[in-house]
Amino acid sequence: MPKIERIGILGSGTMGHGIAEVSALYGYDVVMIDVSQEILDNAIKNIRNSLLKLMDKNKVEEVLNKIKVSTEYKDLKDVDLVIEAVPEKFEIKVKVLNEVEKYLKSETIIGTNTSTIPINDLANSTNRMDKFIGIHFMNPPVLMPLVEIILGNETSQETLNKVIEYVKSIKKDYVLVKKDVPGFLINRINMKTFLESIIMYEEGFTKEDIDTMTRFRLNFPMGFMELSDFVGIDTLYNAINEMIKRGEKIFIPKTLNELIKNGKFGVKTGSGFYEYPNKLFKKHNLIPKDSMFKLNPGRIIAVAANEAAYLIRNDIATKEDIEKAMTLGMNWPHGPLYFADHYGIDNIIKILEDRYNKTGFEFYLIDPYLKQISSTNLGTKNGKGFFEYIYLREDLGPVSYEKIEDHAVITIRRPNKLNALNEDVWRNIRIFLEKAEDDKSVKSVVLTGEGNSFCSGDDIEMMKNWKNSSIAKKWLDELAWPLINKMLNYTKPLIAAIKGYAFGGGMELTLLADIVISAENSIFSIPEVLIAAFPPIASPMGTYLTSRRISRYALTGDWLGAEEAKEIGIVDIIVPEDQLDIAVFEVTNKISKISPLSLKAVKNALNNSKTIFVNSLKNSLNELVILADSEDFKEGMNAFIEKRKPVYKGE
Repeated sequence: MPKIERIGILGSGTMGHGIAEVSALYGYDVVMIDVSQEILDNAIKNIRNSLLKLMDKNKVEEVLNKIKVSTEYKDLKDVDLVIEAVPEKFEIKVKVLNEVEKYLKSETIIGTNTSTIPINDLANSTNRMDKFIGIHFMNPPVLMPLVEIILGNETSQETLNKVIEYVKSIKKDYVLVKKDVPGFLINRINMKTFLESIIMYEEGFTKEDIDTMTRFRLNFPMGFMELSDFVGIDTLYNAINEMIKRGEKIFIPKTLNELIKNGKFGVKTGSGFYEYPNKLFKKHNLIPKDSMFKLNPGRIIAVAANEAAYLIRNDIATKEDIEKAMTLGMNWPHGPLYFADHYGIDNIIKILEDRYNKTGFEFYLIDPYLKQISSTNLGTKNGKGFFEYIYLREDLGPVSYEKIEDHAVITIRRPNKLNALNEDVWRNIRIFLEKAEDDKSVKSVVLTGEGNSFCSGDDIEMMKNWKNSSIAKKWLDELAWPLINKMLNYTKPLIAAIKGYAFGGGMELTLLADIVISAENSIFSIPEVLIAAFPPIASPMGTYLTSRRISRYALTGDWLGAEEAKEIGIVDIIVPEDQLDIAVFEVTNKISKISPLSLKAVKNALNNSKTIFVNSLKNSLNELVILADSEDFKEGMNAFIEKRKPVYKGE
């Protein structure tokens, strides 16, 4: 088979003229065919405008001279590769292919840029099934770096080799879809994620909430609602229909039917999910809001990962190509498998199970390959999921240390005591903080608790053993102050992940963290006064951080819900409990992308601002030590253990 030198393009719309442009840019002679000269002239105008943005004006004509336009199929008689890019309707494509083939050389390859129609169905309309192949460019072809190459049942290796050579020659990467399935690779995953976003919309979430979640939590370049408008509601509607016709267990949501019925196709009609004056697309001025944390981005990733598992199990695409397809083809920051591994494969399984139980929709049924992976692998939680990761674990008494890629997780593991702080916990948290600090590859540290509690405060049994102030002073000097001081001056971002109770010393430790992420059902309290002690960190430092609002809670021991804790400045991010792992990943992932020097500078500034508390904290801690000598303190400890009301005498 001779080398590809001349390219034919069928159709001069957005995709057709884009493929013609990028081919001419890299030296190919191009013949672009359409039904009228007026349409072709407009295509050349669009190509010229595009080229003027890419190169010197003097070189534009040189590229344009590589492109010949025609309304006659006979002008394709010398091309080596034809790429069909006519409207996405089966009947139109088949008609064009039937008419074109008679003018082509016997060795000419036919490629189709279809995004949804099966390659085999189109190949069957020709007499060269071995030379028929899918060549699906991303939009816009000139800028997007990826091409999906899809094999038909009879596509020859020689055809594949030639097309790969062509794709590489125009400086594009590619993914190989080894079997012809509806939607191929990218659009199969896209379709499931689009559907999930519209289901969220129909559940009552606003388009703004969905799109801010998508843009600022998943860090996708566009929200699903605005992307639907950009692509075209009608295009999305037709694509879903095509997949349904071919047996896919999906459906058209009520919202799409209504938009289609009302002629709201998105940007092209001036109205879709959003409004577009003058029918011009403009990214909406969305800003992050607390409401975006009500939506679970894991739902998007769960359906994407489930679909990816299907593609892997059926040998349609490799896991590496799936990741490449969604990062290069859709500009996702990570592929769906990477996301699934970091969200936790157990969490992904639970989301799919919950969604299926609530809706009965078949596309939530867990793929056998995903189920197989989840039987032994949790993702980054144990170092192995779809991929393998750096994972190290060390246990030191009731505290564990896990290094997960570029961050560390320190977990208090006394769930039967609600993770109360005893001597070993105070000591071992500090030891592990030092371990993480010494590891240059650790960018951030997460402090959390096992089970249904973050930390219920100091262990009363430990405090009861303070028979006098000298014992309490030893606890302060050897255990409490070394940890507090370490946290005050910690050189890496410190994140507290809260679920359940954050009481007493547990809540006070969160005041020493840089970022606090809380489950929405968490409860906060500094109830030390109720047992004749007092909160030595929250009293001085908390007063400054919360503009006095913590005073009420320090004086009364009243409880705070997560929302109240956020309102007074103790908590930064609130999520439903099933999103806590996801929210921690979002924060640590963002931190991992920051320059180490920037992180160091920010932490230095933050730590310097805390130096004003040092003397106050030391004085407060000494006040606690002094209280340990009092009869009231002993009465408070005994009453708590004996589960009775204390009787205080002020002695």
